[in-house]
Amino acid sequence: HTVDRYKLPLPLQYVSSTTMLQRLNTFTAACQRRAAAAALLLPPQPSLLAAPSLSTIQLSSPSQATISIRSRSSRSTRGLYDGRDVRFGNNVPFSLKKTRRKWSPNVQHKVLYSEILDESIKFKVTTGALRTIDKMGGLDEYLLNSRHVTELKPQGAGKEGQPLQVRNRIVQKLKHQEKLRKEAVERGESVDGWDRIVLVGKKIKVEGGGDC
Repeated sequence: HTVDRYKLPLPLQYVSSTTMLQRLNTFTAACQRRAAAAALLLPPQPSLLAAPSLSTIQLSSPSQATISIRSRSSRSTRGLYDGRDVRFGNNVPFSLKKTRRKWSPNVQHKVLYSEILDESIKFKVTTGALRTIDKMGGLDEYLLNSRHVTELKPQGAGKEGQPLQVRNRIVQKLKHQEKLRKEAVERGESVDGWDRIVLVGKKIKVEGGGDC
């Protein structure tokens, strides 16, 4: 018999679907029997696709538990960068020949006024930080509440950046003011006009009046 080249080969043309199903069932049953026999001989193995639990993860040395990641450069800790930092990448032209480059933040030298310290301080500040300071209501609010300042970690004793140094001065002055307020309340004095009080050293200077 001649067979068309677009049809199945001759041996497969006359195999019924019932016969093919019987062969498939026989092969499946044989595979199941072999798997059951192998399971009796081998100990149970954990699945390779299952994610390991935290209790099964062990570290060979304690040094592997701590991974030091440099999240910020030391330059950004010495000014008000508001999370901006130097970024690195590639220039990709039409020829796809990449060349390394970096993007520097827009850093300006500005003099900002602190109402609590009652002085002007010169900072290296980015333009994004200037917008954030305006939104938060001033330099003092930014230094006390911004996570980019509160989460800074000093590199050592006496090595804090300028934002942390100014923030510590503000916190100390607020604590000193609160201490003087409590002492005034204990003496029975009125503290209604304490919003107008400016602390000068350890003295109290009321605006429009003398020292007390």
